[in-house]
Amino acid sequence: MKQGEKTKRHILEQSDKLFYEHGYAHSSFTDIMNATGLSKGNITYHFKNKRAILEGIVAQRMSEIEASFKAWEEKTHTPTERLALFCEMIVEQQGAIESFGCPMGTLTAEFSKNEPELYTLTLPMFNAYRAWLGEQFKELGFKAYDEEAMSLLGRVQGVAMVTHAFKDSDFFRREMERVKEEIKQKG
Repeated sequence: MKQGEKTKRHILEQSDKLFYEHGYAHSSFTDIMNATGLSKGNITYHFKNKRAILEGIVAQRMSEIEASFKAWEEKTHTPTERLALFCEMIVEQQGAIESFGCPMGTLTAEFSKNEPELYTLTLPMFNAYRAWLGEQFKELGFKAYDEEAMSLLGRVQGVAMVTHAFKDSDFFRREMERVKEEIKQKG
């Protein structure tokens, strides 16, 4: 990887962490400079402003989401197994969720309240999960597959929100076990 690509990736990784942990609105360009250890000129060479950095983060996250879908589909043979892997991804993020909430949910919630234009940038991440989860439920034979997908998304987002609010790892584990059991029963 060329140095320019390494620098760009570094900016995105550090900015993503800042936006997740502190919120987009509360992360200044100075904060980005401090987190990356780069000058304003070096950052603006790759991204003209904070919004461009956000767009890069969303593009990176979308690539990661699509890569997860592909990996889950290659690793498993049934939609029930793929839905279980989706739940495992949530479980793997438990520590971060307790501290900061869902990485996708917190950013989308911030924008839906205060930045409608930016909300349209982040909503495709939820739509990607909705569509993919819907495909799994459709393959399981559910006629209301989109409703099932939305229900599962809502359930895990609710678990993430309450876990973050109460910093309660026992609640998180119990609820995610319930979600996984319900998925097994649907399969």
